[in-house]
Amino acid sequence: MTDIQADVWFANIVWKTKLAIDNSKLKQKADEMRLYTEGVKLTNQQGWQSKSVGTEDTVLAEFCTVLDEVVAKCTASVSLPDLQFYNLWFNINPPGSYNTLHNHRDSVLSGVYYIDVPEANMGNIEFHRADDMQYYMPPLKNYNQFTSQKAVYKPESGMLLLFPSWLKHQVMQNQSNTDRYSLSFNYGVK
Repeated sequence: MTDIQADVWFANIVWKTKLAIDNSKLKQKADEMRLYTEGVKLTNQQGWQSKSVGTEDTVLAEFCTVLDEVVAKCTASVSLPDLQFYNLWFNINPPGSYNTLHNHRDSVLSGVYYIDVPEANMGNIEFHRADDMQYYMPPLKNYNQFTSQKAVYKPESGMLLLFPSWLKHQVMQNQSNTDRYSLSFNYGVK
């Protein structure tokens, strides 16, 4: 038998890391914004989402400096051109809230940074496949990166997830008794 070559095509990558930054400043900024602005309704259900903001604020500028470094490493690892920061927004998800399935149009890489996740059961993020494999794949005892229909990440304070903007995702219901704080963001072409 000859060697069999396995090529991986159309891969979706989710990068994960922990950031060592002062989350108390980000949480305070989110609370201030929620107090003084109405927020927007997009995919969030029963939660609060700030309007899209830039990096004019010192706290957000410091966060984006760290974020720029991570994005640069990730884009280099898959031979993407340099990307620029587009926007970010705060999410405060109280008990019972969730985010419906969506993607982030008009950008290349998107992400979420978890500011404050003090309890369990605060709502996992799920990334879903874009093909129709569920109609072809038989039931299996164990699933892997090739056979799974979705990838699930449990939120943790300080965790950063970065992913292709076209990768559909949703956030499950916060089943704790506490608000979950996060920041979402987009990067795109210069």
